[in-house]
Amino acid sequence: MYIKPFGVERWLNLYETKVDYNLTSTSITPFSLQELLAVTGEDEEKVKNDIFSMKLSYGVIEGNPNYLAGIASLYQNLTAEDVISTHGGVGASHLTMLTLIEPGDHVVAIVPAYQQIYSVPESIGATIDYLFLEATPSGYQVNLDKLAALMTDKTKAIVFNNPNNPTGDVVSDATLKEMVAIARKHHAYLICDEAYRGLTHHVGFSASVADLYEKGISLGSMSKAFAMAGLRLGWIASPDQEFMKDLHLQRDYTMISSGGIDEYIAALALKNKEAVHKRNMTITEERAALFKKWLDNEPKLSYTPFKGGTVALPYYESSLSSEEFCRKLIEEQSVLLMPGAVFDLENCFRMGYAREPKEKMLAGLERISTFLAKLDK
Repeated sequence: MYIKPFGVERWLNLYETKVDYNLTSTSITPFSLQELLAVTGEDEEKVKNDIFSMKLSYGVIEGNPNYLAGIASLYQNLTAEDVISTHGGVGASHLTMLTLIEPGDHVVAIVPAYQQIYSVPESIGATIDYLFLEATPSGYQVNLDKLAALMTDKTKAIVFNNPNNPTGDVVSDATLKEMVAIARKHHAYLICDEAYRGLTHHVGFSASVADLYEKGISLGSMSKAFAMAGLRLGWIASPDQEFMKDLHLQRDYTMISSGGIDEYIAALALKNKEAVHKRNMTITEERAALFKKWLDNEPKLSYTPFKGGTVALPYYESSLSSEEFCRKLIEEQSVLLMPGAVFDLENCFRMGYAREPKEKMLAGLERISTFLAKLDK
């Protein structure tokens, strides 16, 4: 089965271990277990004893009950029975597409977005129509009239991610409700990669499709909003019981269970989600402000306001393609950015501003400024 190469992952695999500054990572500065215990106030000796005495079995196949209950607490209308554990957010997305999408189905993908949510359906044999977000002075917008015009009786799903990667935009609750109405009219699923949910700047948790729509499917992850990518845990949440039943059947063929130690640690974080969330929002909002200040002082860069998550999509003025621009920056300044070409865009790059320590981020930005000053001269 052919599948289009995953542009983001191919680029990262080539360069991320070979640069001084990685300024395209979409993560937040990751927790150590020691820091997690300090932030949450959990008893260190008890946690050590729990982990050291844990049997390394398959554990609870569908997920540690405490982990599932913690995930359900992130939603308004869901219970632990509406949630299932997966191997990371990529596992959640892949398993959802394998369960729902069949050859000949029609899928509308709102882009730019994380490639997996549209390349996997395409590889299965679905027909994909793309709807590009439209840049406005206040942010990116979903053109609802164009979305409605793309829908057909064969439309199985609308797929998108919110907060958005790579633009950093956040779909408003009002727009989400309009999207629900469009999907409901055609009995289509609304599948949202919500890995960055919880990181809407100055807000926190924005609305989820799983709370708004009976056929809404939320794909979540411990990697982004919880700063625990090393746990390799994600989840699927939906009130659609028929979908969840089919999901369990498909899941049996792709995974047995997630790691018991991973789920134990994730459950601790979710139990103390307010403290974890405060730490991560503090980092994200501080870095976003620093990044915006830097952008506003770079005459060769422009950007559409970014409202959430950990990334933005600046545009530059140069005759260089985005891949040429980013390779040249690596060669001359040892700074890693993500070329817009991996999202089928040009003259732009994805910037991640929450992963590196503040001092390292600022030093990396200074190198980009040096590079931009000499660009096309």
